[in-house]
Amino acid sequence: MIKKLRRNFIIVAMLSVFAVLVVIVAAMNIANYINSDSEADTLLELLSENGGSFGRMTFDDQPPEKPDGDMPEPPDLPYPDGEDPTYFFDKNDNLKFGRNRFSDRNFLTAETPYETRFFSVILKENGSPATIDTGKIAAVTTDQALSMAMTLRESGSTKGYSGAYKYLVSETEQGTLYLFIDRTRALRSVKDFMIISLLVALGALAAVFILVFIFSGIVIKPMAESYQKQKSFITNAGHELKTPLAVINSCTEVIEMEQGESKWTKGITTQTERLGTLTKELVALARMDEGGAQLNFEEFSLSDAVSEILDPFELMAEQKGIAFSTDIQPDIMYKGDKNSISRLCSIMADNAVKYVPEDGSISFTLTKKNRRVIFSSENTADGIVKGAHPEFFDRFHRGDSSRSSDIPGYGIGLSMAQSIVTAHGGKIEAFSKDGKSLTITAKL
Repeated sequence: MIKKLRRNFIIVAMLSVFAVLVVIVAAMNIANYINSDSEADTLLELLSENGGSFGRMTFDDQPPEKPDGDMPEPPDLPYPDGEDPTYFFDKNDNLKFGRNRFSDRNFLTAETPYETRFFSVILKENGSPATIDTGKIAAVTTDQALSMAMTLRESGSTKGYSGAYKYLVSETEQGTLYLFIDRTRALRSVKDFMIISLLVALGALAAVFILVFIFSGIVIKPMAESYQKQKSFITNAGHELKTPLAVINSCTEVIEMEQGESKWTKGITTQTERLGTLTKELVALARMDEGGAQLNFEEFSLSDAVSEILDPFELMAEQKGIAFSTDIQPDIMYKGDKNSISRLCSIMADNAVKYVPEDGSISFTLTKKNRRVIFSSENTADGIVKGAHPEFFDRFHRGDSSRSSDIPGYGIGLSMAQSIVTAHGGKIEAFSKDGKSLTITAKL
């Protein structure tokens, strides 16, 4: 149980960290791509406004000198607080006084025109080329540039990507301007950033796993010690109770020999036997939980074993007037502890026979699907809530109806069944499909 708790804690912690890292890495890469793409858009807009070239646009690191002579006073424009208007050249190479709308782009420098690889094509209205400029790029010929422009003209697209080139289509006095910027290096940089961020995230995930694995053992250690003491107490108490119970039985037998049997001695004998049985089951359950039970795994015919276990319970059901049916797939071989599996079948059958109401019905099925062996019991039930009932496997759990009845039992049978199934790497469930019946399914 402690190992399972630790494993679940590690799984939850790692899934949480993984989800956070996925969000962070995704956000970083998306922001990086958007920022890089935004820079390309700005360059395309700048080139478009200058007719396919950078012209003499000014940048923050190289403002133009104020020309000789008087300049007219600048208009009263609403500039942002703390920002002064500057001189800049427009697309017609005229010096103006105002605010350059590209000046807030800190990636634009005086070196930008020499670093940017681009080409442009202007097509006339009839589709013939007016100008083709490939002087700023070496990887594209004039024929290739014209072919790319003609393809965009036919598609009608005005903005987007054509391979590693981002394009923008705009109208000029000469015709339709097709601008292309080479984004090979920028896209490679985005890809490299993505790979590096993923590697860093995987490294962080591995580091967190190591830390969680180490510290989870430290955190769970007090709980493990407490749980171990609890199980040891049950085992030790069970052994210690055997002696006084044996003495009580012996004393009761002596009293009966000397004074004869009475309702008092019968009551003592019945209750000591009941307490002895409960003690044995608690000790067996504790050993099963702590892995101390000796399980002898061997291959045997599960079909024959189940049939043999169910035979006496069928007689009990007939005596109570209960309909009893079985559907056991023949020749199912299973490798496990035969005594424990027989105990599991006996517990499930005993539970069904005990709690089925009068004129009810019980059915058992045993099937094999792929590598799974499924053994289930279904019986009619009164006053049961529709849905799953994991509480039935809690120790000492008994329904309200059983508390007020004379049905014998201690409420640890299904808990023992769960321990047996878990020891065999399986799973057991209790489910009511209609609120009128109960199905207990053990998957081995």
